[in-house]
Amino acid sequence: MALSIWMILTVIFSLFYYGLMLSYWWNWSRYPKTTIEKSDFKTKVTVIIPARNEAHNILNILNDLKAQTYDSILFETLVVDDSSTDDTVELVEKYNFKNTRLIHLNTFFDENGEPLTLKKKAIETAVSLAEGELIMVTDADCRLPKNWIELFVMVYQKEQSALIAGPVIFNPAETVFEKFQALDFLGMMAITVAYFRKNVFNMCNGSNLAYQKSAFLAVGGYKGIDHIASGDDMLLIYKIAAQFLGKISYLKNEAAIVKTAPERKMSDFLQQRFRWTSKSGAYQNKTITRDLGLVYLFNWIILINVFLFAFGFRSILVVFIPQLAFKVMVDFLLLFSATRFFKKRELMEVFIPSQFLHLIYIIIVGTLGNLIPYKWKGRRIKK
Repeated sequence: MALSIWMILTVIFSLFYYGLMLSYWWNWSRYPKTTIEKSDFKTKVTVIIPARNEAHNILNILNDLKAQTYDSILFETLVVDDSSTDDTVELVEKYNFKNTRLIHLNTFFDENGEPLTLKKKAIETAVSLAEGELIMVTDADCRLPKNWIELFVMVYQKEQSALIAGPVIFNPAETVFEKFQALDFLGMMAITVAYFRKNVFNMCNGSNLAYQKSAFLAVGGYKGIDHIASGDDMLLIYKIAAQFLGKISYLKNEAAIVKTAPERKMSDFLQQRFRWTSKSGAYQNKTITRDLGLVYLFNWIILINVFLFAFGFRSILVVFIPQLAFKVMVDFLLLFSATRFFKKRELMEVFIPSQFLHLIYIIIVGTLGNLIPYKWKGRRIKK
């Protein structure tokens, strides 16, 4: 009797999962590709790069900005150093590009007289000093296409968007583990776009993000969410979308891709995902929390069914085999579509092993992500 009830639950949760994934695929596929048009560029832009111990990356992204096709008179770059202990500061100070400024975050203080730290404070401080009308934010370990600023300004001037999100991919990815991360992340990009089409604004990536300075100030920046170490992107977009209805855009074009490297070690990968998961409980719109919870429970059901079969409950195969088969099909549909759009079809080589890795990491991260502290940039962050 108990096994029969469990099999019914397996079917119910599986149907919900398949419906969710098909919804993702449909909405991602139907979101229109952003058309690149010639524009009379006139918007003043401020690019903000929070940085902590990024000596091995900082010159790459500064060179990418120096090579931008956007008129250098119309944009500035603010590098916000968060108490780096390597050569980050020295490299920025010596960099020869007239519109690059270095901000030392530890020279600014909170209401208790303590020096400011962490990414949200770095961005807030830079926004307060920014001369640009449009704020563009990325990370110091990213690589930018040469027309990155132009593309965002094109969308901004055409749609007068309060916030514009863009795609990020992991590249280069060479090992199976790195390719798994890259494939999984492409899936996240597709899901983000799917939510945009459904007017659910809880997902975006802070490595490729732009917003009006006036919109950021109008919602009070990170006030109300500044106690959460992460969430400089996902929690901010919700605040801006709530106040600026119909003014949120996604730049769906492969020319706007920002690239960053996958984690090389499993421990670093888990710390990254713990950081991402830590903000899930702060979503005011619970749609994504509900969907993440559904995916989490669905993966637990798969694992439990594996153990039931291993311990001799052969009848579980009646629901277990279809459960796995349909999961593979709907996951493939979404990921194949995403890899084709982003011209990363080679990542599908690891689709099958990724199915197993994804199952394990969803369970581990989903269980521990909101319970244990994580490390970020050499700091231990408490919940």
